[in-house]
Amino acid sequence: MEKYHVLEMIGEGSFGRVYKGRRKYSAQVVALKFIPKLGRSEKELRNLQREIEIMRGLRHPNIVHMLDSFETDKEVVVVTDYAEGELFQILEDDGKLPEDQVQAIAAQLVSALYYLHSHRILHRDMKPQNILLAKGGGIKLCDFGFARAMSTNTMVLTSIKGTPLYMSPELVEERPYDHTADLWSVGCILYELAVGTPPFYATSIFQLVSLILKDPVRWPSTISPCFKNFLQGLLTKDPRQRLSWPDLLYHPFIAGHVTIITETAGPDLGTPFTSRLPPELQVLKDKQAHRLSPKGNQSRILTQAYERMAEEAMQKKHQNTGPALEQEDKTSKVAPGTAPLPRLGATPQESSLLAGILASELKNSWAESGTGEAPSAPRENRTTPDCERAFPEERPEVLGQRSTDAVDLEDEEPDSDNEWQHLLETTEPVPIQLKAPLTLLCNPDFCQRIQSQLHEAGGQILKGILEGASHILPAFRVLSSLLSSCSDSVALYSFCREAGLPGLLLSLLRHSQESNSLQQQSWYGTFLQDLMAVIQAYFACTFNLERSQTSDSLQVFQEAANLFLDLLGKLLAQPDDSEQTLRRDSLMCFTVLCEAMDGNSRAISKAFYSSLLTTKQVVLDGLLHGLTVPQLPVHTPPGAPQVSQPLREQSEDIPGAISSALAAICTAPVGLPDCWDGKEQVCWHLANQLTEDSSQLRPSLVSGLQHPILCLHLLKVLYSCCLVSERLCRLLGQEPLALESLFMLVQGKVKVVDWEESTEVTLYFLSLLVFRLQNLPCGMEKLGSDVATLFTHSHVVSLVVRLTPPGSCGFYDGLLILLLQLLTEQGKASLIRDMSSSEMWTVLWHRFSMVLRLPKEASAQEGELSLSSPPSPEPDWTLISPQGMAALLSLAMATFAQEPQLCLSCLSQHGSILMSILKHLLCPSFLNQLRQAPHGSEFLPVVVLSVCQLLCFPFALDMDADLLIGVLADLRDSEVAAHLLQVCCYHLPLTQVELPISLLTRLALTDPTSLNQFVNTVAASPRTIISFLSVALLSDQPLLTSDLLSLLAHTARVLSPSHLSFIQELLAGSDESYQSLRSLLGHPENSVRAHTYRLLGHLLQHSMALRGALQSQSGLLSLLLLGLGDKDPVVRCSASFAVGNAAYQAGPLGPALAAAVPSMTQLLGDPQAGIRRNVASALGNLGPEGLGEELLQCQVPQRLLEMACGDPQPNVKEAALIALRSLQQEPGIRQVLVSLGASEKLALLSLGNQLLPHSSPRPASAKHCRKLIHLLRPAHSM
Repeated sequence: MEKYHVLEMIGEGSFGRVYKGRRKYSAQVVALKFIPKLGRSEKELRNLQREIEIMRGLRHPNIVHMLDSFETDKEVVVVTDYAEGELFQILEDDGKLPEDQVQAIAAQLVSALYYLHSHRILHRDMKPQNILLAKGGGIKLCDFGFARAMSTNTMVLTSIKGTPLYMSPELVEERPYDHTADLWSVGCILYELAVGTPPFYATSIFQLVSLILKDPVRWPSTISPCFKNFLQGLLTKDPRQRLSWPDLLYHPFIAGHVTIITETAGPDLGTPFTSRLPPELQVLKDKQAHRLSPKGNQSRILTQAYERMAEEAMQKKHQNTGPALEQEDKTSKVAPGTAPLPRLGATPQESSLLAGILASELKNSWAESGTGEAPSAPRENRTTPDCERAFPEERPEVLGQRSTDAVDLEDEEPDSDNEWQHLLETTEPVPIQLKAPLTLLCNPDFCQRIQSQLHEAGGQILKGILEGASHILPAFRVLSSLLSSCSDSVALYSFCREAGLPGLLLSLLRHSQESNSLQQQSWYGTFLQDLMAVIQAYFACTFNLERSQTSDSLQVFQEAANLFLDLLGKLLAQPDDSEQTLRRDSLMCFTVLCEAMDGNSRAISKAFYSSLLTTKQVVLDGLLHGLTVPQLPVHTPPGAPQVSQPLREQSEDIPGAISSALAAICTAPVGLPDCWDGKEQVCWHLANQLTEDSSQLRPSLVSGLQHPILCLHLLKVLYSCCLVSERLCRLLGQEPLALESLFMLVQGKVKVVDWEESTEVTLYFLSLLVFRLQNLPCGMEKLGSDVATLFTHSHVVSLVVRLTPPGSCGFYDGLLILLLQLLTEQGKASLIRDMSSSEMWTVLWHRFSMVLRLPKEASAQEGELSLSSPPSPEPDWTLISPQGMAALLSLAMATFAQEPQLCLSCLSQHGSILMSILKHLLCPSFLNQLRQAPHGSEFLPVVVLSVCQLLCFPFALDMDADLLIGVLADLRDSEVAAHLLQVCCYHLPLTQVELPISLLTRLALTDPTSLNQFVNTVAASPRTIISFLSVALLSDQPLLTSDLLSLLAHTARVLSPSHLSFIQELLAGSDESYQSLRSLLGHPENSVRAHTYRLLGHLLQHSMALRGALQSQSGLLSLLLLGLGDKDPVVRCSASFAVGNAAYQAGPLGPALAAAVPSMTQLLGDPQAGIRRNVASALGNLGPEGLGEELLQCQVPQRLLEMACGDPQPNVKEAALIALRSLQQEPGIRQVLVSLGASEKLALLSLGNQLLPHSSPRPASAKHCRKLIHLLRPAHSM
């Protein structure tokens, strides 16, 4: 302490106190954090020491710098930079920040996290309170109490640290997590800075966890598309798909603004989190995560809270058992003269507890409610305590709210208005104590009180008594609030059963509709409105969903739905009140009921929707009538037929509610395909009405597409009907007003409530029209740039899709076909260039990789040789179907053909996502998945051939040698050569294997490892592959046969004889008749014959079996020698090469080759140097085989001597000299050479070589010339 002056205290917390200070003898202002040792456990002190050690090594402008640390007898003192304040203070004062300031803060936070993650440090408590404000407007990250530096052996963590509002889904579920949990927290912070509230906010830990796990983020309209896309990436619930390193650095929202600190190399800490893991470490990480995954489904966080509340509720129940029983006796009696109301599903039974269903899944977006701002969340009451300090014994009372502990229900009158008002306040979804709703549900007196109130007051209402309404309305509101706010579906359903819900509610509704006198009461509208709100809240409860079913809840729900449909027709026919609230509320309730049905079993949802066409058709007819009467408010473009009154004269509530209800009937939500069976029948019914010539329904719906309120709902209705009706697609494609409306929506010329979702659905609608019609609607070619821009920035990019594609198509299919047609139209070269240089090109492939569920870096699993490669995740066919994949690959080919340099950069870049995708598409595991997908076998050849064409681009272009080496290494590491052979054998018809075999041949000829992969693949499945090769060699495709022969010849030339047995088997055939070889030698195509002779030439260097076959197989040798006289010079060259190798150490075959001497002698004068060279070598090989006489008869020595002395080609001279050296060993030939003066002629040749300038290299033939002269001297004749 002697180094510092302590000036003033600036903060205090559970850790200790923070003082402002100054370093002695300097002007440096510091912060001194005094942490008492007294009362802290050894674990806490160790954690403190770990925090100090982590901070000691951190040096970054956006991380608070620890200047010093020391201990006194009673305290640990940490000295850090002094900050001006907390980011939290700005939120407190200003509520939210402009986007440009949020962008600056985002870049600094990402900079700090990049630094931490590059050092394998997790912060684990990112929140506004831990972000300090520095001078100059910068920020600094602080509080490393929960931070963890991970060793190379630790890939994931499981301990729960952090603040619930900023916890990622994997954290609250207690699944293993990694550094991406920090990135989620950054997303939450930036969202809060921009919007004013966290993305997920609740006053109950139960509700908060449910929101984090299940609810989508609600996006206000005020944030830019770029910022929204950035937040969507960070707030992706699946950590594997979350925006992470290194892609995060290059997002346009922060690209170029991130500070990366370069440090000198230190100790090896392992792979930083900012780099993609190598395949072997990714496998290790997956194993660790699987091993550490929790075995149960219930979170310990929630278990702790639930046990605490249940314990308190049980204690209170035991304390009040006597009074409760007495009260039950009193309230269980129905008032005299009151008609008992029937109860639906109210028989008390033991309900099974299904833990984990914590909150309603039926959330309305801000856009749907017509607002663009988030609901306010008072900051002082938010759920923000750290999890390790969760649920303290003492909690401060919430201002304006009474504590539930202070309510003594037994001491108040059952009918007390104050009592009901307090219960309403207690159950309202505002900042409240955690245990309030659940405590009420666990209280049997409260349940009995509700039931009694409904019975007694309901009976009075049916008699038209005002007092009944005054008593029942508070109960309705309490029930609505409770059903909406309580997240424990098990307890809630048990309460509803005991209270007789929903039977009492629906009975009240039915009786009220049958009572004319009741309908005359002035308070009747308010009564029905509140009653409908309770029924709507009941239908929205999660226990009505199949996956949340509790005991017989589904049966009760189904019966309730049928009763409500019976009553809905009468409700819609009610006389309009001044605000039309009754019809609106009944329609809203019906919409919620449809949404609940969508989450149920196929049988229940199908029965419900089918009834709309049979017993309950009056409901559907009433909805359709509501769209065709003159009440529909629309905006009619100039020249369109007038179908409605002007908007200003009417209310928008009823048409909006009707269109919303129709959309709920027709639209199948994503992830809930079971409900489509029933909805499809309704869509058929509507489509038939829309396609009738005399129908006014289609003009009404089309006109409503330009109405702000109706647009989105009517788009969904038309889209769903077009899914089942191609005729409707054609009619809309020919209807100018429909196309004009869709085009205006794409161009943003229609002011709609939710522009983003409406635009997305419009894109899908246009895509569906293109998909159905297989052609661009008239005028759509003008929208190319608009569609491309929207595709890049719409929700489609974030995989938040809301509609179901037709049949087995994917969400992206129509969009991809649409883009393909737009980009391949004549004169669209500039559009292709614009797209290839835009963000859209990258987005396309990133989306495709997510559809394929590729890891962040292609792993070694693509490198398996066998067909049983490790199973890869099933692609998400609902996003891109096989047809969509084919369209995307065709789009890539069109783009590369126009922009070839883009191809080189995409394929040659290390870790390229495009290359990873192309390699994955050739994997056996993926091809098996593709073949099993709907229509997959139809498009599998298209996908494979497109991939091969794209991979051929680098070989077809003038590519830098180093870049080509990199491409080859990438393909080699993924064993693409092996996969190509497997594709041809198992997945493609013979007529379509030409391109893959050509690519395989190119890889094998240029890369030895790829050649070995080919041979090893044959060895792994010899029978199947040899059978395929045999058929391919004899196919009627000359290019295929030539490529295969070239591949086999290269194999025979490069590899050892032990690897060539399959080639011998291939040529000999199963019966060893060599019929395949005979056919190839007699093939009409010159290239096939040439490659066959070349293959034989290489095989004859090693294969004794082939030599024996030439001798024993009738006519085979004649076919070989026949090539020497072929008209094609390439064939003659290959044939002479083969005969020469056959002649080498011919053994028993030697005499049979005598017939070839005249032909070969004649070829010594062939104009092709290669033929002369091969023939000279062949004749030289025949000398030692006892054919001296034949050679002399054909004057071979003379011809070879002339060639050695006078041929213009050095390599031909060299071959002739080598042949003469071999032949001179025969006495007769040696004598002829001497008589010809060979020594003198060769001496002149040697002298000429010596006279060459010193700078000129000596020809290789000079050495052979000197040796031959030496051999021809008389001394060697002895």
